[in-house]
Amino acid sequence: MTNSLTETNHRILVIDDNRAIHDDFRKILSSSAQATTGLEDAEAALFDEPTRAVKRTNFELDSAYQGQEGLALAEQAVKEGRPYAVAFVDVRMPPGWDGVETAAKLWEACPDLQIVICTAYSDYSWDDMSARLNHSDQLLILKKPFDSVEVLQLANALTKKWGLHQQARLKLDTLEKLVQERTQVLQSTNAALESEMTARQLVTENLRQSEERYQLLFSKNPLPMWVQDGQTRAILAVNETAIQEYGFTLADFLAMNAQQLCVPVDALGSSFQAGTAPEVSASAPTRHRRRDGSVMDVEIISRPIVFDGHPAQLVLANNVTEKKKLEAQFLRSQRMEGIGTLATGMAHDLNNILAPILMSAGLLRGETEPAERELAADRIESSVKRGAEIIQQVLTFGRGVSGERVAVNPGEVLRELSRIIGQTFSKDLAIGVEAPANLWPLIGDKTQIHQILLNLCINSRDAMPNGGKLTLRADNFIMDEAFAANHAPIPPGPYVRLEVTDTGEGIPAANLTKIFDPFFTTKEFGKGTGLGLSTVLGIVKSHHGIITVSSEVGRGSTFTVYLPASPAVARKSMASGAHELPRGKGQTILLVDDETNIVSATRSMLEQHGYKVCAANQGREAINVFTKNERPVDLVVTDIMMPGMDGIALVQALRGIDPRVKIIASSGLGKDLAGSPRARELESLGIKAFLAKPYTAEKLLTALHELLDVQKPAAMELMHA
Repeated sequence: MTNSLTETNHRILVIDDNRAIHDDFRKILSSSAQATTGLEDAEAALFDEPTRAVKRTNFELDSAYQGQEGLALAEQAVKEGRPYAVAFVDVRMPPGWDGVETAAKLWEACPDLQIVICTAYSDYSWDDMSARLNHSDQLLILKKPFDSVEVLQLANALTKKWGLHQQARLKLDTLEKLVQERTQVLQSTNAALESEMTARQLVTENLRQSEERYQLLFSKNPLPMWVQDGQTRAILAVNETAIQEYGFTLADFLAMNAQQLCVPVDALGSSFQAGTAPEVSASAPTRHRRRDGSVMDVEIISRPIVFDGHPAQLVLANNVTEKKKLEAQFLRSQRMEGIGTLATGMAHDLNNILAPILMSAGLLRGETEPAERELAADRIESSVKRGAEIIQQVLTFGRGVSGERVAVNPGEVLRELSRIIGQTFSKDLAIGVEAPANLWPLIGDKTQIHQILLNLCINSRDAMPNGGKLTLRADNFIMDEAFAANHAPIPPGPYVRLEVTDTGEGIPAANLTKIFDPFFTTKEFGKGTGLGLSTVLGIVKSHHGIITVSSEVGRGSTFTVYLPASPAVARKSMASGAHELPRGKGQTILLVDDETNIVSATRSMLEQHGYKVCAANQGREAINVFTKNERPVDLVVTDIMMPGMDGIALVQALRGIDPRVKIIASSGLGKDLAGSPRARELESLGIKAFLAKPYTAEKLLTALHELLDVQKPAAMELMHA
């Protein structure tokens, strides 16, 4: 319904069974009536004014003579969108509906219709009509005969009322729509506010939970933790456990750099760590100092994080000092087990070494040709070197210094191991070594590398009860990023690849994933602990390497170990060509040893090479010789293990007499002395050289030359025969 219709609807429906009534309505309401109405005449007479021509409203009239007919016209008008504004309905219209019933029907079709009931009789009272129709505000009574002015007034007023009602409804609809829109906006805003409040409550709860987790996982963590700057390593935050473990206060930590916690290591160790862990993201062993100066072994795990908007690292330090002690004890027991396996073969080999010595000594006592005497001397020297080598290997393996990282020649390790197992394993095992001369040095613990290979060799031997071939191989290997990614967490770079291959029974596929598990063994009860390969895996991991295995049942197995190498060390340590033995320049050497044969032999050799020699068999005698000798003593060569005053006490006494005296220490314990309290005492006393017995003439003469002639400011060295 348009706004123009609501403002100008003058359609009127007249329902009356009397046609004359219809004519009367047309005369009154039709625009063709030009005469003035009585109202206009009365107005002119009242105000003494001439009658004015008034523009009449043009009402559009439709007629119906029965209620049903009128209802049909009203319904049709509604369908066409041109509803009637007013209906004049006669109260009596026999034989159909009366005016009241007709009105009720009309309102069902046209709820807004203004109805005037025209009646000449009082068939219904007003109360009756109101009660029946319930539309008192849209219902009027017009008594017949009606006055023209009254009809015209009703027509004008009711059509106007109908229009105003439509306008009001339209405005109400518009207002209701506006209210609905505003309500939707308010509801949407309210929902958004509720959502925001819920989100804020969730954020607040998450922050609370995050703070609780932070307190639990960081502040209250039972392991020492801190946050350090990703670039400067300055400590930004630290937990309570770290404060208790290290002994520093919170203020101390926040003023420190994480590097200050680390115990300085030698250049070789630093190079190794830096080369293998440029970005520490997995466990890495190191040593830290506490505030009281004590040192502890720790495993460091760090992860990159963002702290206060800046790149940082979350660091966890696990104190593994006791763990490393237990590991050392365990590894020693493993070495003892390995030595037990080799003991019978070693005894046999040593007897084979002693036999030619005894026979050659007997030969030298008789009358022999010079050539035979020279040959006998060579046999004795060769046998002694061979025996010393075996003893040194047993000492190194059985009582080696764990954790010491040095440059290790892998080819030499393979050759040493092949000689040991060749002399101790069954003779029906063929042993081969493939090691090129240009192998890079390994950076690691030589004792533990020996243990890796020996454990693998023993396993291979046990896999070949009826004999076979055991092959030891080594080669240089550049690990690319793709290979390293498949064997994480090791980094790419230079490695030495060690292989132990046998032609034994092989390992079933079902067991390949279990062989490195502790206590897993397929050997009979009492013949294996199941700890050999798990020990190998632990040592390999501690050297930042990996181990792989391939096997085929009935054809054999290959264990491959990848250990980090240092080509730069290889370039620095390339052997020079052969050289003559250095000679003395008449310097005086004091020899101190409780073994008379050692003193006698060493004295003869030194005198042959240009030195003056004086000797003593125990410490107090040595002090007496040192102070009363005709010529000042230039250098002292002393044994460490002597009865009475031992070598340490002698060195202290000599330093008290002459702090500048040069001293070379020696011992039959060999490398086993390294790292011991005695070795630390020697270092503190300024000892610059140490010779492991038995040592060759070349070793002793070279040490003398370096101390007396070269004046090399070297740290204490271990020189092996």
